[in-house]
Amino acid sequence: MPNILIPSLSQARKESFAHRGIHLVESITAPEFEQVIADYLAGHNVLHLATCSNNMPRSTTVEYFNNGLTVYVLSEGGGKLANLKENPMVSYTIADPYNPAEDFFGAAGLQVWGSASLFRKNDDPGKFDGIIKYSRYTDTVQQQGLGQKAAAVNFNVITVIPLKMVYLNYREGYRKATWEQGA
Repeated sequence: MPNILIPSLSQARKESFAHRGIHLVESITAPEFEQVIADYLAGHNVLHLATCSNNMPRSTTVEYFNNGLTVYVLSEGGGKLANLKENPMVSYTIADPYNPAEDFFGAAGLQVWGSASLFRKNDDPGKFDGIIKYSRYTDTVQQQGLGQKAAAVNFNVITVIPLKMVYLNYREGYRKATWEQGA
């Protein structure tokens, strides 16, 4: 069972936020929080994936799609794959554009620590077909006439299962809300 931690604030801090139109969530169930995160993931398509090998971190900007809290990345190759083969522990971030001059409390983002697995499309076509149905761009690829080219690529599929997530979105009421996979 996942654990949810919602940082508590003093009454004065709550009132200060409320004065600015921010009403922070003080309690939420794991399923409710997981839906908030799944919706946030579904509303974006780019993340920054951090991998590490030989004590050398690497961050790669990649397109992704999700099914609930599980994130999938299709990749033709690169250093991130070599890193994942050595160390499956990853982290990624997603953030909304932020302009503090317009809205100081407009920051929104997600930080995730997780475990990644890797397989090649042609090694398990059934598994690939089960995953690709969650992709948001399959129709677009077809409409742009790229369907056959995409189908010919033996993609590497990175699957990230979250172990811990921290979500910040003041305007939606979340201040460092933390979800952690239970034991």
